[in-house]
Amino acid sequence: MKKTQLAIVAVLFFIVPTTLFLLTRPAPEVETRTLRVLCAGSLLYPMERVVEAFEEEHPEIDVELEGHGSIQVIRHPTELDDQADLLMVADYSLIPVMMYNKTVPGTDDKFADWYVRFSGNSVVLAYTGSSLYSDEIGGDNWFETLARPDVKIGIPNPIIDALGYRSLMILQLAEEHYGEGRIFEDVLGSHFDPEFESVAVGNRTVIFVPEVEKPVGGKISVRASSIQIIPLLESGAIDYSFLYLSNARQYGVEYLELPDEIDLGLDEDESSYAGVQVRFQHARFSSIGLDRWGKPIHYGLTIPKNAANPEDAELLVEYLLAGRGREILDSLWHPVYEPSYTDNLQALPEGLLTHVVQEALSP
Repeated sequence: MKKTQLAIVAVLFFIVPTTLFLLTRPAPEVETRTLRVLCAGSLLYPMERVVEAFEEEHPEIDVELEGHGSIQVIRHPTELDDQADLLMVADYSLIPVMMYNKTVPGTDDKFADWYVRFSGNSVVLAYTGSSLYSDEIGGDNWFETLARPDVKIGIPNPIIDALGYRSLMILQLAEEHYGEGRIFEDVLGSHFDPEFESVAVGNRTVIFVPEVEKPVGGKISVRASSIQIIPLLESGAIDYSFLYLSNARQYGVEYLELPDEIDLGLDEDESSYAGVQVRFQHARFSSIGLDRWGKPIHYGLTIPKNAANPEDAELLVEYLLAGRGREILDSLWHPVYEPSYTDNLQALPEGLLTHVVQEALSP
């Protein structure tokens, strides 16, 4: 072998292992920032997919996503000293009631001064093929089926979750719609100790939610969040529950659509929904007056004033309103408004202004 060939072999002997080392050496880790998002349980399924896509596009951001009942979502930063960067709730009107008049400890700032109303929904009656009388239930007898002694029902806790107090409203609205005066009492109210009472006050019916929600008799199961109801349905622990239409489709359970006048899904039927009100008899809510009125379902979000990472929260909101996140929500039966709406355009983060318009809607 010639000396030049030996030289080349020698060089390759040293270069090749070095090159292989460079190729196989792990890439340096990207330093990440944490973005903490608290969302309504009914948003957890689509938001998990949104977060996955968002993190692929933004590897520098690590999103921590938690699902809770909507009232509980807001209580985390405002009452439990549990800071979050973005709040997403199933009832936008909770944001001004629970955040606009409460000051961040140690500051003069309110917890929030704007919301974005970004999506809607409606309520259906969900069940499975194993649910009792599922082969008989229909639009004219569903309330009679729910009232049967052997039928088990699940509801989210109304003092924590928006679907919980909306379930009460739907049963009460059904009395007016069907002309049946005992639907609320027979299906739900009398199966608690103390009972959930409904009382006619002027032109509406007020449902009084007691301080302690204690089901009796085994007919009713209560869970902290709407999303915790679904495993009960799937396992056969309960037969029926009210669910948001989006969740019924996402999780593949069977469902019965309710009349427009009671499903809380249409702005055109707001006058019908206004015939019911939920009043909480809870001391901790007395200072904020957390009565809930029958209204169409609209989801809302905000970035708290004490958020640790408001810039990335704004980035995620923009992704939801106008980016790939919007496409994901749309594909999962939870379409985003175009445009979305706010009550305070002047306070809105600058990056969101092109996707949101001022509204006159009163929360």
